[in-house]
Amino acid sequence: MALQMAQPYKHPRSGVYYFRQRVPTDLRGILGDKIVSRSLRTKDPATAKLRNIEEVRKQALIWARHRQKPEPLPFQQIVALSGALYRDHMAAMELEPGESQVWSETLSLLDRVAVSPERLTEWYGPTVDNLLLERGLVTDEISRQRLIQEADRTYRQVAEEQLKRSQGDFSPDPRANRFPLLETTEGAPIQQTEGPTIRGIFKLWERDHIAEGKAAKTVGDFRQKIESLIGYVEHDEAQRVTPENIADWCEHLKHDKALSARTVSQKYLAAVKIVFGLAVEKRKLKANPAEDIRVRFGKKVKTRPSGFTDAEAKAILGASLTAPETLGTKRTEENKRAIRWAPWICAFTGARITEATQLRTQDLIEEDGVLCLRITPDAGSVKTGVYRMVPIHPQLLEMGLPDMIRALPPGPIFYSTAFRKKAADPLARARSAGTKVGKWVRDIVKITDPNLQPNHAWRHRFKTVARECKIDLEVRDAIQGHEDGRSASGYGEVSIKAKWEAVKRLPRFQL
Repeated sequence: MALQMAQPYKHPRSGVYYFRQRVPTDLRGILGDKIVSRSLRTKDPATAKLRNIEEVRKQALIWARHRQKPEPLPFQQIVALSGALYRDHMAAMELEPGESQVWSETLSLLDRVAVSPERLTEWYGPTVDNLLLERGLVTDEISRQRLIQEADRTYRQVAEEQLKRSQGDFSPDPRANRFPLLETTEGAPIQQTEGPTIRGIFKLWERDHIAEGKAAKTVGDFRQKIESLIGYVEHDEAQRVTPENIADWCEHLKHDKALSARTVSQKYLAAVKIVFGLAVEKRKLKANPAEDIRVRFGKKVKTRPSGFTDAEAKAILGASLTAPETLGTKRTEENKRAIRWAPWICAFTGARITEATQLRTQDLIEEDGVLCLRITPDAGSVKTGVYRMVPIHPQLLEMGLPDMIRALPPGPIFYSTAFRKKAADPLARARSAGTKVGKWVRDIVKITDPNLQPNHAWRHRFKTVARECKIDLEVRDAIQGHEDGRSASGYGEVSIKAKWEAVKRLPRFQL
């Protein structure tokens, strides 16, 4: 009797179908009694059956390779295989790197693992064996040991990058491109020689984006989304990407990667639409495969105001007045200064937290007889790319903000310029300072409502209070650096005098 072909397996929670197959009996002595499983990237049973047939064919090739004589792997392929580990782990922790202490301890653990080849094999051996199994590679012990060593190097790189991210630095990994292109199961490398590549059209977008003076952070964000798409379709050929590929990729992100529909739509799909759209504008492609794709998501449930309440604002500002020595010995003086002043600055300017923590001593400026803070892209990051002058509120003048700034040496106010390998970029340090302020709000002040952003809520509150004070729309937008998209708003300037009169109307905090 003929054996029945393995049927797609439907995941009981996600509803996504999977290819599953047990290791053949004659290979269990080599590979163990394991089950190979991988997503078919669909919830449709008919589509799953068709894709399952292809996976059965691929898996048959893999089993055939395992029945062959082991062959050594060239070092380039070994490094390429370790790159697959890197991409998988980085994607899994893309949105939430966790606590920096965890990654510091992980690096220490990896140091202890690396004391001997035996411990390296014990630690990485199962991961490496599974990696080879998934790709149908049968190799000798020398190549396996070299792959174990590269796995150790790769996991260190992952830990170092996640440590950097946990400290607020999400800039692209400059070493991410060290991994060569990985070969597919059939042995064809993931690359092409004719026509535009996906990475190539991304470079076109990146060039224009940077030339227009827009945020460098967006480049890193978009690059990660583009690499995710390339990893999914398993090639770099822009002309081969179809609307079906894009739709299936979005489903894969939602169900296999457990990303929210809102995140998939507004971040991943949006980035791909923009990059491919630019390629069409530049006549590199005839059509944008993502143009008509939609990912539906429900309206975000709102259970409270987006800004701090009076009680929450007073709790944070009151706690910030604590003596510096009570903030702990592990905090730097700059970090303590950020906790002391950044919430107050945000409360009276409506600035983004990084716009506050990137301030420098030279950004205290007197103009038309009014002391102001200059928020400028020269200091780090301003979303609109346009500098603005914000008068300092009378309560901050009386509290001694200008005197504090004048007493400091030239340079950043809220982060150190001392060299640190993990955060050498000034913008990354400013972001890290803002992240630590937000963590302090959560951990110490106990403002823990998950529906509230511990720093950005000041920006929402400022707008609410400005409306209560009947501050003119254009004036409050000029103070906060908001753009309303109307061409009329581009004519004329909002003077320092107008902004000063508006700032003075903001009520004082009675603590």
